[in-house]
Amino acid sequence: MTIKERIGFVTLTLSAALVGGAVSGHIFAARAVDAAAAPKMMTAQKFMLVDAKGNTRGEFNVTSRGVAQLGVFDGTGTLRAGLGVGSDGAPALGIFGHDGKPRIEVGLANSVARIVLYNPNALPQATLAVSADGQSGLDLLDYTGIPRASIVVATNGAPTLRLADQHRARVGLDVTPDGLPGLALLGANGKTRASVTLNADGAGAFTLFDANGNASGSVP
Repeated sequence: MTIKERIGFVTLTLSAALVGGAVSGHIFAARAVDAAAAPKMMTAQKFMLVDAKGNTRGEFNVTSRGVAQLGVFDGTGTLRAGLGVGSDGAPALGIFGHDGKPRIEVGLANSVARIVLYNPNALPQATLAVSADGQSGLDLLDYTGIPRASIVVATNGAPTLRLADQHRARVGLDVTPDGLPGLALLGANGKTRASVTLNADGAGAFTLFDANGNASGSVP
């Protein structure tokens, strides 16, 4: 198996199309009410909760896209936490900063569980996800939202580490399921230019590739 077959440089997509945001758990003391006076059912498209000054502190509604969402606001009316469930059943939690921009999102969609961390500019900088087939991955992005590093553990247990420049992966390191490590260095065009591998017999090899990714020499 060649180094190019062993180390694939397909970007792991851990995108977060989440709705709403997260709420912290609270325990509210029960208040006695007159059972006879309590309505059996209330039907509405939107409920609002206000404080003593009339400021909105909570909102429960269904959006035009069919998302049932619960939002919690601070004293200035800024959204700080929320919970939402899409019409397709995808749930999501989110936590927002003082300016209302998202900072943390947790969601489950298409059987992929994921966590996204945002910087103060609301750009994702770290994502963690686990797919339905058991593949797990961590993506690290720079301050502008460009992916720069990732580590993926495949369903067969093989881990792969990728380091990238502003455009594509440039370094790859992996270990096959049977314990064979490999390192690949890629050129600006995404083609492998050098690799170091260790074979099953314990022999190591250093291979150079031309601009088209074809092996041009190796040691031994």
